[in-house]
Amino acid sequence: MFKRPRTWLLAGLVSGLLLIWYGIGLAMWTDQQVMFYNAGLQLYKQGDLENAYKAFELSVTVYKRGQNMTYWQRLIYPKPSAELAALADFQKGKVLIRAQQIPAAVDAFKESLQINPGNGYSGISVDDANRLKSEAYTVKYDLELLFKNNPEQAEKQGKGKPGKGNNGSKPVPGNDPSTAPGKGNRDDI
Repeated sequence: MFKRPRTWLLAGLVSGLLLIWYGIGLAMWTDQQVMFYNAGLQLYKQGDLENAYKAFELSVTVYKRGQNMTYWQRLIYPKPSAELAALADFQKGKVLIRAQQIPAAVDAFKESLQINPGNGYSGISVDDANRLKSEAYTVKYDLELLFKNNPEQAEKQGKGKPGKGNNGSKPVPGNDPSTAPGKGNRDDI
């Protein structure tokens, strides 16, 4: 293949420089998805809803952008976390509820459930699957509470009965939608 020693030396030098380049990049790499999510939680605790929303949105954007990684990026850098993206969408929904933007909050909860639907886990440990399932049921529960508190929004989403509201009653905290027949967990019935 290579007859001259100089060619071997040049090939080794180029390979070494590439390894050093990617090694330095990996050493200095920070997980932006986690960084934005943590910043969003901190801003939410401080009451800065607008910037908290932006931070959670950036966390989800990093996840979506990570779905289009090149072969070399996938080889070297860790894959963005679907679990963290679902949690960021869930937190986004909570921010939107506090900001009284109910339709957008419903959309954020739905996006969270699209990323983590609460079933279909394969190739992960039982503990991780149970944690993801629990997180999805929390989102489903909060979405059902949101529909109970806003019957007009439930009607728009096709979840309520037209013309019948909740007559001013508050949802019962023990009424967990995940244990109800239908879209809940069938093992709980």
